[in-house]
Amino acid sequence: MKIVCIGAAPTGLGAAYRLNELIGEGNEEAKNTQIVFLERESLAGGLSCTITDKEGFLWDMGGHITFHHNQPYYEKATKWAIEDWNDITRNCQVDMNYAYKEEGIHLVPYPAQFAVPLFPQKTKDACLVELKERYDNPPAADEIPGNFDEWVEMHFGPTILKTFFHPYTRKVWTVETKEMSHNWVGTRVAKLPQEKLEELCAMTPEELEIADFGWGPNADFCFPKRGGTGNVWTSMAKKLPQQWFRYNSNVLRVDHEGKKVVYEDKEGVQHEESYDVLLSTSPIDIMIRETQLTDPLNIKYNKVFVVGVGLRKPMTPFLEPITWLYFPDKNVPFFRVTILSRYGEMTPDGDKYWSVMCECARPIEDTDSEEEVTRQAVEGLIYKTMITREAIASVWSITLPYGYPIPTVERDSELTRAHKELEKHSIYSRGRFGGWKYEVSNQDHCFMQGKEFIDRMLFNEPEKMYKTGIIDSKQG
Repeated sequence: MKIVCIGAAPTGLGAAYRLNELIGEGNEEAKNTQIVFLERESLAGGLSCTITDKEGFLWDMGGHITFHHNQPYYEKATKWAIEDWNDITRNCQVDMNYAYKEEGIHLVPYPAQFAVPLFPQKTKDACLVELKERYDNPPAADEIPGNFDEWVEMHFGPTILKTFFHPYTRKVWTVETKEMSHNWVGTRVAKLPQEKLEELCAMTPEELEIADFGWGPNADFCFPKRGGTGNVWTSMAKKLPQQWFRYNSNVLRVDHEGKKVVYEDKEGVQHEESYDVLLSTSPIDIMIRETQLTDPLNIKYNKVFVVGVGLRKPMTPFLEPITWLYFPDKNVPFFRVTILSRYGEMTPDGDKYWSVMCECARPIEDTDSEEEVTRQAVEGLIYKTMITREAIASVWSITLPYGYPIPTVERDSELTRAHKELEKHSIYSRGRFGGWKYEVSNQDHCFMQGKEFIDRMLFNEPEKMYKTGIIDSKQG
């Protein structure tokens, strides 16, 4: 069997690592499997790469972290790729200045629904009444919300919905809560247990400052000591059979009938690569549009501008313990700011510099330029008293045309329609945008999708991480 994979990012590398592992174990099916990776860039990683700017600051393509306990297989693979990791205690908060009618910044613990005891008195009282109603009269098992808006109201009430979920959803997803499905929620939106709320409400303001807001096993995360997130994937790719990888290979089209991929190398020369099975990690909407295997998909995505600001020390004192912050406030462009220099060696000199990274989401039709969003981000950081203009040593930015796959109400049925036609032609679309399911689009999720793809192809084992929705598909 010959497999061609479009892309050498976490999904593709999950497949490569698994196949290499099986070959090393002497598995005959694996030894009889050919695999080729066509990667557009000159190195592995995709959206999980790291770029060094002209001043020597390192920037990821977003807030990539790893909770290794979620996927032990992923932990084994990434620690095989690189040995040196930092273990960091999570400290993320949310700026709720607008709720307090204040200028600048007013931080409360995240998730915001756990910070109800710290809300302004009128908002707090309304939230507590609505939460008590829901604890006393929980939704019936067969009461299924029609969208994310209804899910939030069902579990938290209209006040939290209006105070936090409405403004933050607009910032990160660039759509309204009613446009989103509730199917993606899973562990992404923490419910607030009654006993936890009562425990927090009984605390004094001083006790709340140091309270455990319930991160549990996600209280700590890992990050590479050196080289940023991209170091994981470039190092892993270098340890795998080099003949598998073809970098600077831009896929032009997929001939699903002839089972071949046409691509162009860096000299502009076209090549054809035949396959028995195609693993595609490129956006599924593009695959469907170009193969015309079914009607165009009714799915949505946004774009994200990543803005990095390198700074001369000293570091802003209130940010010293922070890992990242969320910003529902409509007066600044970013929805999240990561204190990136806390994670690893991400500056030219850790004794002299520190850094912050902003993520700013916009609808794909938004007309603001990268330059304008970058300017707004820098001004926003200054307005929020996070940095001073005089301390800026470097400003870097990039536009990610595909930022977030939005879990719209129509998403799952549209994806199932696509997968039915793709799989008929031995095309398997996986990964952040190949699979288009945000709830399983982190690096560890995508890596496991690649691993499980190989196990399905070689051993007919059901996939567990990604669900296509096809009833007769080999999935658990």
